Amino acid sequence: MAYPKRKKTLFYREGAVTVKYLKGMVEGFKLKFLKKKPFGSIIFFLFFVSHESWAAVVPMAKPVRIPIARESGSAPSMPRIYGARVSGRPLVLIDPGHGGHDPGSSSRDGRLREKEVTLAIGLAIRDALIRSGRVRVALTREDDRFLPLVTRREIGRRMNADLLISIHADSAAVGNPHGATIYTLSEVASDKIAARLAARENQADISGSRELRNQNSEVKSILYDLTRRETMNASVSFASLLQRELQDRIPFRSHYHRFAGFVVLKAPDVPSVLMETGYISNPVEAARLFSRGYRENLALGVRRAIEIYFARRLARLAEVSDLKPDRSKEKIVTRKIKR
Repeated sequence: MAYPKRKKTLFYREGAVTVKYLKGMVEGFKLKFLKKKPFGSIIFFLFFVSHESWAAVVPMAKPVRIPIARESGSAPSMPRIYGARVSGRPLVLIDPGHGGHDPGSSSRDGRLREKEVTLAIGLAIRDALIRSGRVRVALTREDDRFLPLVTRREIGRRMNADLLISIHADSAAVGNPHGATIYTLSEVASDKIAARLAARENQADISGSRELRNQNSEVKSILYDLTRRETMNASVSFASLLQRELQDRIPFRSHYHRFAGFVVLKAPDVPSVLMETGYISNPVEAARLFSRGYRENLALGVRRAIEIYFARRLARLAEVSDLKPDRSKEKIVTRKIKR
C-alpha cells in the first residue's frame, strides 16, 4: 500500500519549527551574518534553544521537512496500518526486533529465540492499541522476515509515524540478570553495557546506513539540529512514561533508562525508544516472556503510556493555540481608531 508524502510535524516547546518561518525572520531582522559567518549561525541557534520566549515566537508554524535517506535498490513496502481511520489520529510504529536469518539472542538451551518473542509482544501491543481506538498502529514486520535496521527506521519516516517502539529481549553470557531496560538515542553510551548492546544489535544490519543529504544551507542545518534535539527530548519523555506505567506489571533493572547509539533510533524527526523486555538468557524470565498472559499485561502498560503521551501532546497544542493573538479583535480596534 502506497502512502502519500506528507510533511513531518515536530513540536518544539509546543510550537512547530519551519525553515520558511525562520528564513522570514532572518530576512525581516536583516541577519546577513547568518549567510557569511558560521559563528553567527551558532549564536543564533543557541539563543533560541535557551530562550524561554521560543514558544511565543514560533506558535504552530508550518513543519520542517527533513529528507529521507535513500537506500540502494527498491524502496521497502509499507506495512498495513490498523486502527481508527479518523483523520489526525497519531500513528505508532511497533518494531519487533530481528527476524528471518537473524534470530537475535536465544535461551541457554537454544530452544527459545528473541525474534519469536519480539514478534509475539509486538502483536500483543498492536491488538491492545486497536482495542483502545485512540491511535493508529503498524508493525515493521508481522511474520518471520529480516529487515535491515536502516529500513526499519526509514519505514517510520516514510509513514510519518509519530512514535516508534522497537521491541527486543536481552541476554547475558554469565549470571542470571533480569529486568527490562529502555534505551533512547545518544552517540555517547551511558555505560559499557549499553555500548556493548548497541554494538551487538547494530551488527545485525548488514546493509549499512547512509547519511541524510546535505542541506547546503546554514539555516537548514540549524533547523536540523533543533529538530533532532526536540525528537530526543520527546523520546526521553516517553521512556519515562513507559517505565512508570510498566513498573507494577513487569520487573525493571535498577538503572532502567540507558542511552546508546542504536541505528533504529536515529530518525531525526520520529521520537523513538528501544525496549529490552527482559533477559531471554534467564530461564525464569524467558518463561515469562513466552507466557501469553505476561505479554498481554505488558501490552496494556505500553498502551497506557502511549495514551498519556499523546494526551499530553494534545494538551500542549491546545495551550499553544490559546497563545495565538486574536486577529479579528485587532482589526476591530484598528477600524475604531481610524474612525
